Amino acid sequence: MASESSHNQQHNKGEYQSSESTHHDVPPSASHDLNPGAGYPPAMGYPPSMDYPPPPPGQYPGYPPPGYYPYAQAPPAAAYYNATVHQQQGYERSSGFSRCFLTTIIFLTLLIFTSSIIMWLVLRPQLPVFHVDNFSVSNLNATLPTFTANWEANLTVRNPNTRLKIEFSELQNFVFYEEDYLLASAITSRPFSLETKTSGVINAKLSENNKDNLVENWVVDKLAKERSNGSVSFNFRMLVWTTFRSGLWWKRNLSIKVMCEDIQVTFVGASGNGNIAANGLRDCLVFV
Repeated sequence: MASESSHNQQHNKGEYQSSESTHHDVPPSASHDLNPGAGYPPAMGYPPSMDYPPPPPGQYPGYPPPGYYPYAQAPPAAAYYNATVHQQQGYERSSGFSRCFLTTIIFLTLLIFTSSIIMWLVLRPQLPVFHVDNFSVSNLNATLPTFTANWEANLTVRNPNTRLKIEFSELQNFVFYEEDYLLASAITSRPFSLETKTSGVINAKLSENNKDNLVENWVVDKLAKERSNGSVSFNFRMLVWTTFRSGLWWKRNLSIKVMCEDIQVTFVGASGNGNIAANGLRDCLVFV
């Protein structure tokens, strides 16, 4: 039995060595022949395989080579850079000019405003003073349905300033009954001027014949009832355009309102003529 077992082991060892020697003795050509497509002829019915050259280093199959541009010619990168730089520089120049212009305008406005305030404080302008010398009514007819009347006002205007000359360019004159019932209006366009500490005279004439029905009938009726008591109160007002001037280097234009309120006019008998009462208010209020 021992000899039979020993014989079997020698037989297996011989087979193992035979297979190992067979594996190592295969020639290289035979191993290359095992690669499909390397040495075998093409199968019947299929076209022969086409060998493509290997791609260059750094390139992947199926992608265009580096630097490839799908259009005729790629624009240079410097063109985009220069255009962007020029646009940015133009925007910066425009923004800088706008800021400089705005700053200049603000500076000049503040300078003019400040200088005006300083000169106003130094010169200390004072509004002119108005005083009623005479106020008369003639041809007053308050019998319905007509209303006619003529007014004449004489005023003294004085310039109280010591450094400023006052120029008067236009005067608008109004006659009111009671508070706000307008009876007549007129414009006096006779420019004149007053030097410092001087006075002048203003003469204003107004008339109303009711041809345009400017005065309502109930106002005329109320005025007629007051006239029957011997006197009527009128309000004389003016809108005056003036210029305060100091030589040739400073001036300021102002429109002022002159209000001579509650002027009592006394009528003589049943006539339509009357004059300001002796105790009537003579001074006027002046507003800017």
